[in-house]
Amino acid sequence: MKNFISKVVTTMLIATMGVSLAGCSSSEPTTTSGADVSAEAASQETIKLEFWYSWTDQIQENNINLSNMFNETIGKEKGIEIVPVYQGSYDETHQKLQASYIAGQAPALSVMEIASTKLFAENGIIKSLDDYIDRDDLDVDDFYTGLTENCIVDGEYYGLPYLRSTPILYLNKTLLEQAGLDPVGPATWDEMAQYCEVIYNELGIVGLTNYSYDWVFEAFFFQEGTSVLNADETATNINTAEGKKIFSYFQDLIQNGYAKMYAGVDSSKVAVDVMNQNTAMWFSSTGDLTKYITLADESGFDITASYIPAGVTYGVPTGGCNIVMTTGLTPAEEEAAWEFMKWLTDTEQTVYASIYTGYVTTRQSAVETDEIQALFEELPEAKIALDQLEQYGHGRPMHSRYAEVKKEFVNAMDAVWVNNADVDTTLAETEAKVNAILAN
Repeated sequence: MKNFISKVVTTMLIATMGVSLAGCSSSEPTTTSGADVSAEAASQETIKLEFWYSWTDQIQENNINLSNMFNETIGKEKGIEIVPVYQGSYDETHQKLQASYIAGQAPALSVMEIASTKLFAENGIIKSLDDYIDRDDLDVDDFYTGLTENCIVDGEYYGLPYLRSTPILYLNKTLLEQAGLDPVGPATWDEMAQYCEVIYNELGIVGLTNYSYDWVFEAFFFQEGTSVLNADETATNINTAEGKKIFSYFQDLIQNGYAKMYAGVDSSKVAVDVMNQNTAMWFSSTGDLTKYITLADESGFDITASYIPAGVTYGVPTGGCNIVMTTGLTPAEEEAAWEFMKWLTDTEQTVYASIYTGYVTTRQSAVETDEIQALFEELPEAKIALDQLEQYGHGRPMHSRYAEVKKEFVNAMDAVWVNNADVDTTLAETEAKVNAILAN
């Protein structure tokens, strides 16, 4: 698999560089929208823009590679230099972005976890893209519908889908086969409980490992035909029959020794259990696909993936990040930032990022390419993630205080699943706290 990724990425890099550089030598302008940027290039003044991103490993490499590819092609032609700067997790990136904006030192471009788009838009930190989209006739309909929901605030685009994902169920195929189970994995919650029990009895390890993860928590509610917040985001549904069913289901698995849950702050322990083959199943992002394939190869076992098992239905939130532009830029800086945003989210770069990282392919035109079709043939798990998105993907809550709400959800999961607190009491207390946050 690693050889396949390396081969395809290298081929695409050469092709992209060749096509773009050929365009640089043309006497015809490549677009009419970058006039201000071209003027800067003509005067030999390079516009340098910081691009803030989150996460390390393949995701970091992808961000650096794409920035360099742009700088050597479109950037060289138009006098733009993108400087990628790592800022930590999504939460850390958001905190630094807020602080830098207040200090008047914000980057021109940043990734943004999708649930935070509304907060930053309402506070005037990020810019509406509608004028640029309309002017350049950008085909936003080419993005999968489930991915654009969290780009739009009050009917306007404030971001473009970039590294996007859904949670999926990862499975250690080797362990499942040793336990005599179908490596395709469980299709329902009942089957998942059965898998966990068999794995525990046959192999002496837990069947499922997870941590208090608000994003996956949202999936559980979608699978019960509801959501963590009501439709107008004025109240939580956590203290309902569906919420109690979710908490009790996993608490029972944990108490029987069939599953293990870590606290939200201990998320890294899941990967350790995976590496040491102390668990057979775990939830994680499609964006971790390449990481877990590499880990499995190095540790000597095979993995696969499937939809998150269904409750009364299937359902998952979309996730990952959009790319956004900050406000307060000069007209020339805005044009330069827009050039990079368009290029970064266009079909070729979408293909590159999807293959390199494992994130879902965000554009329908990208899915139709030979490279992505070859990826699906080589790595069926990548198509599983896309199929799940197309059929069962939902946007995340966009309330401006959802970051605070998520912390209460994590606290509730920690209390019940890690510390064995009473379900009814915990959910009633969490409901009161969350509704108070939403009311303010």
